[in-house]
Amino acid sequence: MKRTDWKYLVDTLLFICITGIAFIGFLLGFIISEGPAASGREKYFLGLHRHQWGHIHLYLSLAFILLVIIHLILSWSWIKGKARHLFKSKWSLALMLTVFVSISVPFLFWVFTPKNSPDYKGYGTKEGEITEPNRTLEESHIIPKDRIFQDEERIKMPETKDKASLDETLGILRKKYFFTMQEVRDVVSSLVEKSDK
Repeated sequence: MKRTDWKYLVDTLLFICITGIAFIGFLLGFIISEGPAASGREKYFLGLHRHQWGHIHLYLSLAFILLVIIHLILSWSWIKGKARHLFKSKWSLALMLTVFVSISVPFLFWVFTPKNSPDYKGYGTKEGEITEPNRTLEESHIIPKDRIFQDEERIKMPETKDKASLDETLGILRKKYFFTMQEVRDVVSSLVEKSDK
């Protein structure tokens, strides 16, 4: 393949990647619900969960970065020539400044974005559970200290005499009896195995 054919292929893949990145960014920003108040059903689009769309967004972004590097390598002689034409003897300084600015922009967004914003305080927790930022698992009030697993040690659910109401959801029961969803999966799996025998 000629150099121009490679450039065409790389540019086509760049266009496909940036279109996918923009589309998924639009989905995550405006279509798919986020946060603890949204129901599980609202966090799906076309059969994929919000986090799955986020993973695709990440992979497309990584591919885009790789393709941009390849594009710059293939176009280096043109970039160098154009920089020499525009900036004369300071062309190398202009290119270094361009690289510096492109690296600095994400850093500047991070610097000027408010840290530990109250708008996001409840994100990542279930409705009604608020955790403080930078709090360790042991300090959290969501999971009691005696429920933290070490060395895959299994802790049994406490024996209770009261029966759970049919109106209570798994989330409410999990808060009440401090069991994990993995424990529920294990019990259901063992019941399914017993029923298959």
